[in-house]
Amino acid sequence: MLKLTEELRKILTEPQGKLYEGEGVEPIKRAVSEFDFAILACVGDIVTYYTIKSQFKPDIIVVDGKSIRRSLDDAIMAEINEATSDYESIKAENPAGHITEDLVEKIFQAIELVKSGSRVRIFVNGEEDLAVMPLAIMLPKGSLIVYGQPKRGVVAIAVNREKKVEIFGLVSRMEILGGETLDKLRRWSDGDIG
Repeated sequence: MLKLTEELRKILTEPQGKLYEGEGVEPIKRAVSEFDFAILACVGDIVTYYTIKSQFKPDIIVVDGKSIRRSLDDAIMAEINEATSDYESIKAENPAGHITEDLVEKIFQAIELVKSGSRVRIFVNGEEDLAVMPLAIMLPKGSLIVYGQPKRGVVAIAVNREKKVEIFGLVSRMEILGGETLDKLRRWSDGDIG
């Protein structure tokens, strides 16, 4: 398991991709329409909700039933669940400020399911925010990740070799609390991390 340091917390408050400012469906439409992508992944309940409202069908969603650490409105969660009722459902354990081996394994499983034609919903017991990082490392090049930037808008990360190396560099600066999380990320990086 990896734990966020205070230094990294400050770095990660900045967008790790291209920021699309605004609220609701508009920034999502701009972000998703600007890229050609093989796989679309959404991290966060509100981003997932507005992506679905924008008529896009993400391949992977990572949600935790919360928005800015508060419980999500039941109606929003119900809409997400209804729109993704045909998705494979996976549960992962991941406390706030951490990247667990369980989360990394479940993301790897989700990517494999998507490659075989399924769509996947990962429900995180804890917090999903940092799932952006293992997704950026493990998704195939040409994928797109969208996540929310609180009070600013939506961030889109186009997955390429340079972004994988950059994000792995950040993850490798996290405090290691045991396990093989970092090794698994390297191994499942699609061959892009040395």
